[in-house]
Amino acid sequence: MFVSRCLRLVLRDVLSQSCLHHFLLEFVGTALFLTASLSAVLIKADLGSTGPTNHSRPPEGPPPPGFVACPLQVVLVFGLSVAMAALSMGGAVHLNPAVSIAMALTLRLRLWRAALYVIGQLLGGVASSALLLGVMGDVAPAVNQVSSGVRLHQAVTVETLITLQLVLVVMVTTELSLPEVATPLLVGLTVSLGHLVAVGATGCGMNPARSFGPAAVTLDFRNHWVFWAGPILGACVAALLNDLLLRPRWRCPGDWWAELKQLYVLTDKQQQGALTQLP
Repeated sequence: MFVSRCLRLVLRDVLSQSCLHHFLLEFVGTALFLTASLSAVLIKADLGSTGPTNHSRPPEGPPPPGFVACPLQVVLVFGLSVAMAALSMGGAVHLNPAVSIAMALTLRLRLWRAALYVIGQLLGGVASSALLLGVMGDVAPAVNQVSSGVRLHQAVTVETLITLQLVLVVMVTTELSLPEVATPLLVGLTVSLGHLVAVGATGCGMNPARSFGPAAVTLDFRNHWVFWAGPILGACVAALLNDLLLRPRWRCPGDWWAELKQLYVLTDKQQQGALTQLP
């Protein structure tokens, strides 16, 4: 009986207007962000190039006639588009499963809400890739792949490091009293920095939703685990580094336990108050 009531509490929270609203924001925001970003990867560099061209990772073989490699274009578009999407959604969005996981790990977000946000982000990634597939005819060049000569453990390390710095910036900017427009812009700059670092090694995943969308549409999941393992590991390390070392939140394990109970409504008084509201 107790377990069933707890499950009903979780379901009530998941189906609440607030939770569903944030789910919609994550879906729409991620779709907008990735539609703009992946377009930069797919659109030909100039009028002389033929077919979709991947600027996010080094091309295999000789470039086509008229091709002008422009990784800086991709770097700028990814950074600006994530800032645009965050501002459009009001700023209170993650747009990245790694960020949602970090927020859940550090007790800033309930696990079931984080799971719902991640689902929204992944669906947004698939929707953007499907849209671009219909418009451009091919999204295969946008699929993240480990570049030739880069070993898998090196690719995971790169993805871990670039996501670590992204999540650190996200957590710091959400804690500081910054102007509303500042946080999306700083996050956008951090995304651009990650692309400058990783574009030659992995095409810069940093965001599992960005990697999942094109892979799901093309059914190309070669080494796809790299673009989940690296970002999730980087997000977890960044979250623990921020809350335990850089800006400690808990003086002792008891403080952490008290916050955990408060978040998940486990104290007797809170639990009784919530359960009495159920029919």
